[in-house]
Amino acid sequence: MNSAISAIDDTDRALVHALQLAPRASWERLAQVIGARPETLARRWERLSAAGDAWISGLGLRTGTQAPCMAWVEVTCAAGAAPAVGAALTGDAHTMGVEHTTGARDLMAFVAVPDLHMLHQYLSFRVQRIPGVVATRSSVVTAVHASPDRWRLDQLTPAQADLLTGRGRRRAAAAPAPVAPMPEEDRPLVLALASDARRSVASLARESGMSESTVRRRLSRLEAGHSLRYSCAMASGLTGWPVSATVWAEVPEHEVADCAAVATGLRETRTCMSVSGRRNVVIGARLRTVEELSRYTADLTRRMPGLRVADTVVALHVRKSEAQELDRTGRRVRTVRPDIWTDTAPEAWDDALPYGTGRPHGPA
Repeated sequence: MNSAISAIDDTDRALVHALQLAPRASWERLAQVIGARPETLARRWERLSAAGDAWISGLGLRTGTQAPCMAWVEVTCAAGAAPAVGAALTGDAHTMGVEHTTGARDLMAFVAVPDLHMLHQYLSFRVQRIPGVVATRSSVVTAVHASPDRWRLDQLTPAQADLLTGRGRRRAAAAPAPVAPMPEEDRPLVLALASDARRSVASLARESGMSESTVRRRLSRLEAGHSLRYSCAMASGLTGWPVSATVWAEVPEHEVADCAAVATGLRETRTCMSVSGRRNVVIGARLRTVEELSRYTADLTRRMPGLRVADTVVALHVRKSEAQELDRTGRRVRTVRPDIWTDTAPEAWDDALPYGTGRPHGPA
């Protein structure tokens, strides 16, 4: 048995589960729930995060009052080119996720940009110009019913989870408050949390040049407005749920809400989104084995007769998830700063326009 894997125990998993529920909770508060000393939990987390076994990231992708433009992009590559193309996409600030997959495409990427214009620019002048890319197909996200941070380990008891989160919070989360705007001035603070969402207020204040009270106030506003979300994850090979799968489904538009409710009610479901196109619902799942995929899709169709499974995809290698680059075992290698507001392809747009419609060419 791999020594790194055998070193992970139930207390480690309980700690990760607790941090999934309360990412910035103090060690003292977590200790009361888990039944371990605060300093012990702090040491365990330092070991887990240093090894890339677990991490907590912060994501805030809003562009002022608007939600980001997000899309699933399927990429077909020339023979032998998929590893290099996957590496190129993984390094982009605009890809939140990249997977090598089974099926008709070689790669599947989840992309976030400020608007449709930038999505067109990113696809045309970045993705489609990567050497080895043969074709792409994109589906724009029209609604997010469940985001990746919803998936939890099941190490804590319901009583422990209630003690940590407060009774009734889960019910309240079913009808969240509207997402508040994210001022442009808050973007550096949000990006500072991308690699470690447990950074102290003092550390964030030193980096930003703001006072601690200002940082604390801005974080509280972002959290309360749901424009900043935290995601605690563990290397997939250590969770007991190592298989990532995606289901593309066709659902009558009037049944999409019911389908989303059914899908998000299943233990395995990690994400659920409405997208443009005939295949109008994308569902992501975590499974214990590949063989469980057929049972999962059968469960979906049994509970939702109007749903038709159009395609199923198994991830052969998840290279990136929630802006974190991963190795083949699912451990975090590094954070790719998710600065989605940077230009997706500098100079490319104007260079592609007919003469005289972009910036001046040649001497003024």
